[in-house]
Amino acid sequence: MTGTASMPPANTGSETAPLPPAPRPDDAPLLEVNNLVTHFPIRSGFFKRTTGWVKAVDGVSLSVKPNETVGIVGESGCGKTTLGRTILRLIEPTSGSIKVRGEDVVAASAGRMRDLRKEMQMVFQDPYASLNPRMPVHDIVSEPLRIHGTPKNEARDRAGEYLDAVGLLPEHGNRYPHEFSGGQRQRVGIARALTLEPDLIILDEPVSALDVSIQAQVINLLEDLQDRYDLSYLFIAHDLSVVRHISDRVVVMYLGKVAEVADRDELYASPGHPYTQALLSAVPVPDPDVELTRERVVLTGDLPSPANPPSGCRFRTRCPIAVAKCADEDPPLAEIAPDHWVSCHFPSV
Repeated sequence: MTGTASMPPANTGSETAPLPPAPRPDDAPLLEVNNLVTHFPIRSGFFKRTTGWVKAVDGVSLSVKPNETVGIVGESGCGKTTLGRTILRLIEPTSGSIKVRGEDVVAASAGRMRDLRKEMQMVFQDPYASLNPRMPVHDIVSEPLRIHGTPKNEARDRAGEYLDAVGLLPEHGNRYPHEFSGGQRQRVGIARALTLEPDLIILDEPVSALDVSIQAQVINLLEDLQDRYDLSYLFIAHDLSVVRHISDRVVVMYLGKVAEVADRDELYASPGHPYTQALLSAVPVPDPDVELTRERVVLTGDLPSPANPPSGCRFRTRCPIAVAKCADEDPPLAEIAPDHWVSCHFPSV
């Protein structure tokens, strides 16, 4: 007799306050995520009984407007990649809602989800592992079209158009992934994501594996493609300098939850959460005089386990201003300035 997995406890309002929609009332958001939860079971013993849950994403809410770039930042292990994959339902959510143009993605049937994926595509972090090493680039880029019923010759022609759009030559289509540099492989991944003409592309740390000079080229390419094809991006990264360059709004995540949300310039000028302040203080400033005089916020301790997160505020074990209240109450996401939301009992204003 095998153990039966029980579902994790549902989030309550005291644990998570859904983020109000970012767009103005006269704007229709392209993507709306509300109180999204993704927990993974921990199994042990001979019968693989469920003994706990890894709370990778635990009540995240956000929205993306048409032609907008929303950056997702945070340390490794904070749930950024799981969030992106859950939005595409590459990972099934535990609870919460995901809507694309008002349509519920979580409730969509397999057939409908196949159509919805035309509107949402993903560019993965590792440009080599995400490409089939046994297929030439023309076939890799045209494969999504062929899966959705486009004739082979037409799919190949359109693949050539998108290879050209990302800055690759026609002869590159006959080569295999191992014959390209890292930056070129990532361009192939971007071309593949474009072939179905999506409205939203989720970019999972698309430049973290590339040299700095190549990073700039890929970021500039993404901005050009956004203008050309009216794309929206959900840009996942841990490099705050890159996020500041490309994003319109920034969502800061910590241990599966949203810590802060604000317009890019507002966030970098006036961070309200101690965690955001620590992240920004670690970003080098090109002015040596400023770099010598500015104050560093150094976090103590390691990132807690998402399988056993701290009570109350999850950041309290590393927070320099934590008090007893922080252990007892999970702070709601509250607006401290217009369109600037912070989950902290004592935000900087």
